[in-house]
Amino acid sequence: MVLVRGHGETLETFWVRRSDEVPYMPGFRAFVGGLADPQDESLEIEGLAPGPDRTLEACALREVFEETGVLLGADVSPPAEQRARARARLVGRDATFPALARELGWRFRAGALTYTGRWTTPPFTPKRFVAAYFLARAPEGQEPCVHVGELAHGEWVTPVAALERWQMGGETFAAPILYTLIGLAQGEENLAARLAEAPEASGKPVRRIELKWGVVLQPMKTRPLPPATHTNAYLVGEPEMALIDPGSDDPAELEALFELIEMLRADRRTLRLILLTHHHPDHVAGVEKVRERYRVPVAGHRETGRHLRLDLILGDGDVVPLAPGVGDWTLRVLHTPGHTRGHLCFLQPRIRALFTGDHIPGGSGTVIIDPPEGDMAAYVASLARLLGEPIETLFPAHGSPQAAARKRIEWLIAHREEREKKVLAALDAEPRALAELVERAYADTPRELWTYAERSLLAHLIKLENAGAASRDGERWRAG
Repeated sequence: MVLVRGHGETLETFWVRRSDEVPYMPGFRAFVGGLADPQDESLEIEGLAPGPDRTLEACALREVFEETGVLLGADVSPPAEQRARARARLVGRDATFPALARELGWRFRAGALTYTGRWTTPPFTPKRFVAAYFLARAPEGQEPCVHVGELAHGEWVTPVAALERWQMGGETFAAPILYTLIGLAQGEENLAARLAEAPEASGKPVRRIELKWGVVLQPMKTRPLPPATHTNAYLVGEPEMALIDPGSDDPAELEALFELIEMLRADRRTLRLILLTHHHPDHVAGVEKVRERYRVPVAGHRETGRHLRLDLILGDGDVVPLAPGVGDWTLRVLHTPGHTRGHLCFLQPRIRALFTGDHIPGGSGTVIIDPPEGDMAAYVASLARLLGEPIETLFPAHGSPQAAARKRIEWLIAHREEREKKVLAALDAEPRALAELVERAYADTPRELWTYAERSLLAHLIKLENAGAASRDGERWRAG
């Protein structure tokens, strides 16, 4: 729901910051919105027959009222006190929106909302969905006030100011927000039509996912461990760019990456080098083709160099200098062993962004620690080390980027500590096989993933063995 007020240079839109507590894109900027509710279809809107279109408009009306207190599309503007009481009942689930409307005599008419297209989430997201966008003008005398929960706060902002904050690294948001702000910044003439064309136009000549200025994400189909299906390659910097983890050697995926690089060249951005987080195939499969085409060096950790040819060896604390554009784009190298011995993360301090490879996956998932290359003690120590770094936004190789970095890192540490307790509790005096122990220690994990869970279980057992809390008899394990 794109809510606007003012005209010309005073045109503003109301945007919100998503809470750090939500699982999907926490800390990102967004517009007000949400999921359609089964009750929405029963809201009567004069001029709209029952059906999907009316249900979507009803959802938009309800979400705006629930999240901001602004009542759109009603034939009269109820007193502020009545709206506040009704909103409290809606938020408290004491009444549905259609029931409130009937009780209070609110009548809605078509025309308050203008449909402005549909956006589909990109393939790196764990749950894909289609979002319908609407444009509406805030009624006079109704000031939005965010209900804190899923949202942290909201504010009016001019589109130009919002884009400037994004370009300076102060804001993070997905493509629909970016292209909507660009459309708003171009003025009110033909605005609705321009916004409706944006979803298709955003993919021409190629799709460009730039969640932060100077950070362009290219999801590439690879063959990672489930449930992931893609590896996120990142083009970082302007005017010089580093390409992080080109993970696919599929000709179609590589061609899409090359088209993106060429499009960015039209923006005077030039590829300078390739950076690798680690050596796994779903992170390096496209390296040779990119190197061959652009004649750029490939850099990674010495351990990664045992598996493929590197031109530059990187270690903890090294810097990767990129020419400054809008701000400094120098990357700092962090050695984060655990998933592999030579795993690296790359920190961009100015925008407080960390490119995490497999060290921190997107969403709420965890990464497999597979001995002997994987080391659970080193992994947890590497996570703890990150708490001392200036990080706000995580850009993982698999899954969705997210803000609220500290909360995510702390959760991962706590999760590993809790899993270790379960592993310890699964041990007793009788030596047991991994297959038996995984059933005890990973009962909360889907059975079809137990084969993979066994590898992380083994990593926990080795960590416990080194601490004197577990011992092995051949391939079996027992307490002490």
